[in-house]
Amino acid sequence: MRRLFQNIESYTSLIKLGTTGSISSPKSENYEQFKKANLSSKEQKKKSPLERGFRGVFYMLIILLLSSTLNAQNLESYQQEAAQNNPELKASFNRYLSELENGPQVGALPDPEVAFAYFISPIETRVGPQKARVSVTQMFPWFGSLSEKRLVSEANAKAQFEQFQEQRNRIFYQMEMIWSDLFEVEQQIRIAEEHLSIINTLLEVSLSRYENGLTSQVDVLRAQIEQEDLKTQIELLKDNRGLMIERFNEFRNVDKSSEVIIPDNLSMSMLTKDKDDLRLTIIQKNPNLNKLRYREEASKEMVSLADRDGKPSFGIGFDYIATGERSDVANLPDNGKDAFVARASFKIPLFRNKYNAKVQQAELNLNTVQQDIITLENKLETDLLTALRDRNDAQRRFNLYHTKQIQRVEQAINILMESYSTDASDFEEILRLQRKLLEYQLKRIQASADLYMANSYINYLMGVNNISENEINY
Repeated sequence: MRRLFQNIESYTSLIKLGTTGSISSPKSENYEQFKKANLSSKEQKKKSPLERGFRGVFYMLIILLLSSTLNAQNLESYQQEAAQNNPELKASFNRYLSELENGPQVGALPDPEVAFAYFISPIETRVGPQKARVSVTQMFPWFGSLSEKRLVSEANAKAQFEQFQEQRNRIFYQMEMIWSDLFEVEQQIRIAEEHLSIINTLLEVSLSRYENGLTSQVDVLRAQIEQEDLKTQIELLKDNRGLMIERFNEFRNVDKSSEVIIPDNLSMSMLTKDKDDLRLTIIQKNPNLNKLRYREEASKEMVSLADRDGKPSFGIGFDYIATGERSDVANLPDNGKDAFVARASFKIPLFRNKYNAKVQQAELNLNTVQQDIITLENKLETDLLTALRDRNDAQRRFNLYHTKQIQRVEQAINILMESYSTDASDFEEILRLQRKLLEYQLKRIQASADLYMANSYINYLMGVNNISENEINY
């Protein structure tokens, strides 16, 4: 019986989810704990607690460094795969390319006009009858109008590229959310299975005590209830994991059943900038904000262009008139000589109401975009403060469960397990504390995921994954 209790305690020691900083590799810590738990007392005496502690921390840091790098590479490779294959991103980039083609169209002169006229009844002139006329006319807008249109088109194209940047960053952020959820659900499954193993052992203990008349059947039933609840929870978690993998593969635009390497830990670059530096970076690099700035630039050019549209446009033309020879006059100078005519034309904007309205409309659009920029800047600052609050809250919750609550519950369970051999009334309390331990371990996992997502959202606001046009190889 004592050996069985020791086995339960060893199972209890294996349920710890070790973490360093924000997120860690639980498998490596469990291995270290299992190894230490099986050292003989003689070997334990050879090493001081301080020496064993430093050595364990050293090994843990090495494992974390290697595993974090591996998982970061996996996520980055998945994101790059989505950047290449995602149809939403390809469509957005094609819209940008389409916008680029608008510049040569709006910046070109109007097509010249060519006209041909045939005189059904020739017009008699001194040198002969006029039979046909060919005219060529080229119109020109007011000075600077074409360059203004090109500037508007370029600004709109840049705004469209920022829209593409935003969609790309959003997809990366959504993939990081699922990546975090996959980590969380995988750890939840692992912890639930470890607790199920402990409950199975407790069930064996209660059955043995019941057969020996040391406890009532109620302890056995309680253990069986806990066992079935955990099995149901594990199955639900596995179903959730399958749905997350399908959603993740949807972003990659691959078969939904394709394998996804679920992370053992979440690697992240902890932000060391203070709030003001983060806000400045967001103001400078956020794609949504930059898109509005390019819209503002285009709106300013539209105001100037609307004013130029109210100016006269002019054109130049050339006419060629075919003239026949006169047969009724001998030796007529210039007999049958064709005529050449040079023309100049002007389009005078006399009706000013529509041009004034056009200028007013452009100014209102400019003011609207400027107000949108102020609104978005305020919203981004609020989003940053919210993310920083969530990050600090997640860090506090993680520290609470990791350094205090879990250790205390484990200590209480160990104490109750020692007294269970003589006091059967403690069995219900053991199960209650076991549920509390499971709850705290799950909350620690959730705090780790929340911390990761808070940092990911700040990176999303800052446009960390921004790229230039030259880096795209569609």
